Amino acid sequence: MDSPNSSPDQEKQGEQQPNELPILNDKDHNLEPSDHVPPLTSPSQHEEETRHTLATEPFQPTWKVLADLERDDPKFAFPAARLVGLYRRLWESCVSKHIDVQKIDQSNEILKEAGAYLRKERDGLQLHHEKQLARLRFFGQALESSRERLISLLDDWNYPYSPNLAGLSDVAREARGARGITPHPKQVIYSRGFLQEGHQIVIIHYRGLD
Repeated sequence: MDSPNSSPDQEKQGEQQPNELPILNDKDHNLEPSDHVPPLTSPSQHEEETRHTLATEPFQPTWKVLADLERDDPKFAFPAARLVGLYRRLWESCVSKHIDVQKIDQSNEILKEAGAYLRKERDGLQLHHEKQLARLRFFGQALESSRERLISLLDDWNYPYSPNLAGLSDVAREARGARGITPHPKQVIYSRGFLQEGHQIVIIHYRGLD
């Protein structure tokens, strides 16, 4: 039964009280729908989750024992929980160091592979460089030989009668010696002429050989 001192306003408030919390919850759901969308995990977040999982998973049975111990003997549960907390912090540091070492090992493997690839590229470039040098030396020798042959051909073409004076003197001396004639220097007459492009030709006339 309602009390005789209750007013109509109080009765309305009493009727509205059960609906206040659901209305507020509906407003909260409508205003912040993004709370139910899982955020995208970055590599750093994934690493933190891995660290947290590795650090807390081994202590799950211990926490259950501590919860039971807290119900049975709260005085003994406090120092036990403190000791477990110390071991947990030590274990977290070990897990963190282990993960860092794994990351360093992975980076070292990547660097080793990159170093092996770079050494292979260096050896290939060095071999290619040596082959190019050998080809350049071969081409240089071939060009030098071709140049010498070309110069010899041009000399033969430009100076077809160019004598070796010492050689001709020896030939004339041998010819006169064979015929019993002593050559005289004046019996060999040299005359010089000029061809095109300034090339000089020497023509030799012999007298007194007949």
